[in-house]
Amino acid sequence: MFLSLASAALLGAAQVRATFIPTVSGTPQLIGNVSDPTIDRDSCCSARFGSRELWTCRDSQPYANGVPTLPIYSSSASWTEFSSDGTPLIQSWTDAAGNTETGLLCSGDNYEEPFFPILADECDTNTAGACSDNTRYVIWPNSPPLVTSEDATTGIIEAFTWITEAHITDEFVTLVADPAATLYQITYDPSVNGDSTGLPNVTTVQENFWTTDQMPYGTYGGVVVDDVAYLYGQNAAGTVALAQVAVGSVTDKSAYQYYVNGEWTSTIPGVNDTDIAIANAGAGGQGTFYYSSVWGLYVWIGQAGISIAPDFYITTAASPEGPWTEPTNFYSAEYVTESYTLQAHPGLLANASENAIYLTYTVNLAGEYYTPLIYVQWES
Repeated sequence: MFLSLASAALLGAAQVRATFIPTVSGTPQLIGNVSDPTIDRDSCCSARFGSRELWTCRDSQPYANGVPTLPIYSSSASWTEFSSDGTPLIQSWTDAAGNTETGLLCSGDNYEEPFFPILADECDTNTAGACSDNTRYVIWPNSPPLVTSEDATTGIIEAFTWITEAHITDEFVTLVADPAATLYQITYDPSVNGDSTGLPNVTTVQENFWTTDQMPYGTYGGVVVDDVAYLYGQNAAGTVALAQVAVGSVTDKSAYQYYVNGEWTSTIPGVNDTDIAIANAGAGGQGTFYYSSVWGLYVWIGQAGISIAPDFYITTAASPEGPWTEPTNFYSAEYVTESYTLQAHPGLLANASENAIYLTYTVNLAGEYYTPLIYVQWES
């Protein structure tokens, strides 16, 4: 069933190109920053939630007297708005230091608590996951929320995020090479959360949804096509693997299938099995998977595996299993300092026929995080 659904999605596309790397049209435009002037936040990604964009970020801190202060909370979330023509609403505001800033203005009540709950065995006595032995559980979202359903009548939206239960030392050394992963469910209900600064509710579906001997599917990214969720995982060695599940069965691990040795199977492979690799499904670093209706292709945009430069790579495929094209560097932003968390934001596009993409990355300048927003148009 799953294979036929993937094929049907491609047959319905206006144009399918098995090996295609797009060409940038003109000069990409630096629009400004994605920012909440009350929060200093690291590494954000986003997904479209109805008429707004939901952003989820890593370590976040409130500002006091113009500088970040305690507490650190391991994740946060925010909304950004759209203009009446469907484009992102670009605004100007005064930042925490009193300077004028332009870009996407974020809003949302986090109450200085992690958006994704820290669990009882993850040193949850504080909002950072800091342990008494100077280690820390970093419950950081690495990919956008995967939206699986939206009720046009009630406005209720369901999404999921998989997060590795990473345990690190105070020198950022990982204590478990391939940690387990927790599945979180994100629910936005306008009647409960409102349509202003109220954020969606997050519940923990299952800790150790993926165990340490299994690939953490979904943590590297995912995409939904024709009610099937395609979930990518990456192990410590850099191998990328693929699972699939019907969107109505995301919480049911027995409903998953796994791509192994060129075929789909219901048997879960090991995290280091050699026949699970999806070649070129990403360039090794953090990024975003999505489906382009314009091209009729699956797309990944992100960073190379060993890089601190804002060099954006792209690879495409006619099916989620591939073959994926060789990742190609299509745009390099100005290098100011170490850059990471390169992301694409298809949810910011005005409609499915807009032949463009929005990009962000993260830089840390003098102890504060910035998220530049770039608009890239493609040649037809």
